[in-house]
Amino acid sequence: MRQSSAHRILVLDGDTVPALSVARSLSQKGLSVDIASHTPKAIANYSRHVANKYRYPNPLEDESEFLAWCGEIIQNNNYSLVIPVTERTMIPMQVLVNQPHMGGIIAIPPLDALATAIDKSKTVKLATSLGLPVPETFLVESIEQVDKISEKLEYPVVIKPTCSIGDGKNTRTQLVVEYAFNIQELLSQVQHCLNFGSVMIQNYVKGVGVGIELIADRGEIQYAFQHLRLHEVPLTGGGSSLRTSVPIEPSLLEASRKLIKALGWHGVAMVEFKWNPEDASFSIMEINGRFWGSLPLAVAAKADFPAMLFELLVEGSVKPRPPAKTDVYCRVLSRDIQWYEHVLRRDAPEGLFQYPSRHVLIKDILRMFSFKHSFDVQKIRDPIPGLVDIAWIFSGYFSRVRNLLGERREHRARIGDWDKATSQLRADVPSQICFLCYGNINRSALAEQYIRTLMPVTDMKVVSAGFHLEQNRPADPVMIEVAGEAGVNMQGWSSKLVTAEMVAESDIIFVMEHMHYRNIQEQYPSAVHKTFLLGKHDSSDGLGFEISDPYGKTRGVYEQCVREVTSSIDEIVNLIPTK
Repeated sequence: MRQSSAHRILVLDGDTVPALSVARSLSQKGLSVDIASHTPKAIANYSRHVANKYRYPNPLEDESEFLAWCGEIIQNNNYSLVIPVTERTMIPMQVLVNQPHMGGIIAIPPLDALATAIDKSKTVKLATSLGLPVPETFLVESIEQVDKISEKLEYPVVIKPTCSIGDGKNTRTQLVVEYAFNIQELLSQVQHCLNFGSVMIQNYVKGVGVGIELIADRGEIQYAFQHLRLHEVPLTGGGSSLRTSVPIEPSLLEASRKLIKALGWHGVAMVEFKWNPEDASFSIMEINGRFWGSLPLAVAAKADFPAMLFELLVEGSVKPRPPAKTDVYCRVLSRDIQWYEHVLRRDAPEGLFQYPSRHVLIKDILRMFSFKHSFDVQKIRDPIPGLVDIAWIFSGYFSRVRNLLGERREHRARIGDWDKATSQLRADVPSQICFLCYGNINRSALAEQYIRTLMPVTDMKVVSAGFHLEQNRPADPVMIEVAGEAGVNMQGWSSKLVTAEMVAESDIIFVMEHMHYRNIQEQYPSAVHKTFLLGKHDSSDGLGFEISDPYGKTRGVYEQCVREVTSSIDEIVNLIPTK
């Protein structure tokens, strides 16, 4: 590995493949590269191109601690450039940009321009003002506004949080794009998204995913590259797992120039389009104001954007380069395996994905043997990350098979236990019944409150708790809303930690997952004989055996959780004899 003492670079988000690509590129330029991540096993940590490895607090969980870490490491090291690779680090680091001791070394574009790129509604507004095509878009800030625009919608519609990182009541959350096929789905999904900020509803645009990747110097594009998405995960649109470099389409480059000029952009960016090759029409989808997921393809095609960013921000200008190579393919092996799995399972909603023929599937697989093909992670000259990635893939699938077999065994065991539980409930009214989950802010809390509505006057004591060490937390705000619609009041809830006394005093204990059952086995082995999974064991109604934690997921998952908990409680109440 070639290194120079003249310049040190710190690359954040080392758990991502683009960060690995940045580290490889800058090291090959002769720079000393340090990597940092919030995870202990970041993929970039295994690269021979990395000098030092650091771990920082998760910025989505503790932004202030993350910023304190950034300030300390930047002050204590002579870095020429600090590169946040994702929005989860770039967004909080905006506050550091103008601090004197930072010396302008953080690779963040002008803050007003970044604000427009981060907020998709502002991007749409800017594009519209420039006369550029965008999907028909409606900005929604309250559920009441949905009714006013419902007649203008053509299903399916796309539901996009205006920002990819949402600010919830307790934490920042990575948000995803959803689809709705009717008004009921639309209302449910919008209601959930509104907990984290405003929402855009867009009419669905058909076409292929295309990106113009670029670097700009104060609003003037210095270099551009175009890729075409061939595989996306999920199938309806998401991160690409297989893409190819293609000749730049002049109309897309011109649209990108107008946007970048208007923003006064300084740094790297990727303008994402939906492109219809039949009539050459397009719609602007969004601007990624940082390094993008398909960066390894650009580097493989000799469009070395990490090197160009260093030249721009440290040396003052981007050096001239020949155009990038076209017809180069690059694949994220782990994600592309998922893509094939989704295709074989036919996981996409009807009408949103054109399933490829067997011939096309085989052709895509055979491409990896072409000299024009490369992998995002697997590189001969830097082999360890690729080997680790392959090991993780095998480990993941092995764990899935092992867990599936284990769940089947536990399923059979718990069915036998359920028979014991029903016999116990029929025999006598328990003096105390206990419900347990992980955090006691969703499932077990709902179970306690719901059974109280069914049995308001009884000698039976009902308690609930969780294994989460932090107590006195309010109920999940989304659960408060969803449970309220089902007639269960969760307002004023305060979570509790399970105790040995609580377990000992309970005649029967219901848990939500196998993991909770195993916790009881380990922590309170004498209580195993009276501990049972709450989930119903008759799958005829489509409800699950385990009741999964809905925390941070879509509103539909919360609704499913409420159905599973209340249905199981209904069965329990019917079994308890009245006195």
